[in-house]
Amino acid sequence: MSTNALNVTSPACARYWSELKDLSNKEKIELIALLSSSMTADDEESTSHKKGWASRFAGTWKDSRSAEEIVRDIHSARTTNSFDVEL
Repeated sequence: MSTNALNVTSPACARYWSELKDLSNKEKIELIALLSSSMTADDEESTSHKKGWASRFAGTWKDSRSAEEIVRDIHSARTTNSFDVEL
């Protein structure tokens, strides 16, 4: 069976297909299982990584100033460009 008959459009898939097309059905099924499990593992890992990501930062900001004082300090520290920009 040719790659065109299987409609392989990705160059990476076409490259690997040339090596994998001659595997036995049993080997292809095993490969499918390995690929599928790797995708599931990645999904579970990325989902668990995303859950609670904000909690990693909880409690890390230590400051005796109030929120209003912090905002005032940020605003007062702002600077403007003192040079001309030509477009």
